[in-house]
Amino acid sequence: MRDAKERTWEDLPWAEHPVTLVYAQRRVRCRACGIRTERVGFAADHARITRRLRQVIGLDCQSMPTSHAAVRHDISWGKARRAERAFLEEWDAARPKRRPRHLGADEIQRGKGQRFWTVLTDLVRGEVIGLAQDRTTVALTRLLTDRLDARQRTAVEAVCTDMHRPYLNAVATVLPKAEIVFDKFHVLQHASAALDDVRRQEFFRAGAVMRAVGRGKRWLLLRRWATVRGSKRQELQELFAANHRLFKAYVLREQLDRLWTYKTRPGVLNFLLGWIKALRWQRLPEMERLGDFLLTHIDGIAAYCDHAVRFGVVESVNATIKGVIRRARGMRDEVFLVLKLKWATARPIRNARDYARFIHAEPLHSNR
Repeated sequence: MRDAKERTWEDLPWAEHPVTLVYAQRRVRCRACGIRTERVGFAADHARITRRLRQVIGLDCQSMPTSHAAVRHDISWGKARRAERAFLEEWDAARPKRRPRHLGADEIQRGKGQRFWTVLTDLVRGEVIGLAQDRTTVALTRLLTDRLDARQRTAVEAVCTDMHRPYLNAVATVLPKAEIVFDKFHVLQHASAALDDVRRQEFFRAGAVMRAVGRGKRWLLLRRWATVRGSKRQELQELFAANHRLFKAYVLREQLDRLWTYKTRPGVLNFLLGWIKALRWQRLPEMERLGDFLLTHIDGIAAYCDHAVRFGVVESVNATIKGVIRRARGMRDEVFLVLKLKWATARPIRNARDYARFIHAEPLHSNR
């Protein structure tokens, strides 16, 4: 033994009294390795708090802001942040590497202006895999190559995304054997945009009658008919009675929901061709452009027949990301944010037994 020096670690309080562990940590001199410091089982290297206190702080930070957890445990904000990050890194390193079958790629707006981040999600388990700045081909390619190893990439069967060309190029380059499935919400978003264009044209063309009935009906018109109740449905009926072209565009938008009810690709193609044929003599150029747009992306729409991905997972993950960022009062560290999102989407604590996995008493062993 070369020498020994007393060190202190903050531990869990006992009966509302603060506890500090004091231990003489030794250093030994080895002929082969040189001078080595003794390891202690109840604390990590270069740490000033014990593992069990770090676990409690890390769990508290997942349900409250870091500043609130720091006040609760009477420590500084920086110490609480470091404890939370060490806790999440240890939890993430112990997780098994699963092989995702369905992936989701979408963008989320961060901050003000045109600032977007690319989010990669496991659609089967609803967990965040990675996050990258910008929504370019390079961003998604880096996520697919860095966050997934070769064994995981070979297991991917389908990738759900929108019609963003950089995402399509990245998936075709990194995952050439995976099918691309277009997100239902983005397809219907294009249909709603076409319906809104029809409403705008009719508002200025139809004259005083349309302006009197259709003023302030934009967001009501974009709602699905099944979600309209009571007096709002009566207002829509009055609007459709005043303008038949707007009524036809609304019905055509509602019929597009049947695209995802077919079980075979020829069925999807036949329905879309019949939908486009129904536009003859309707004088709706906006809906005709929508039909041509959907026909060029028919492969991604019909791929849902072979790979029934979960469309709502991507949108729910985006809402979770915004909630985590809002609760954390902003987040600048990308790696730390990904760790918090993995915990928030993985939901590892569901009952008392799961909670006991993270909170457990560690005995102090004698080194004699």
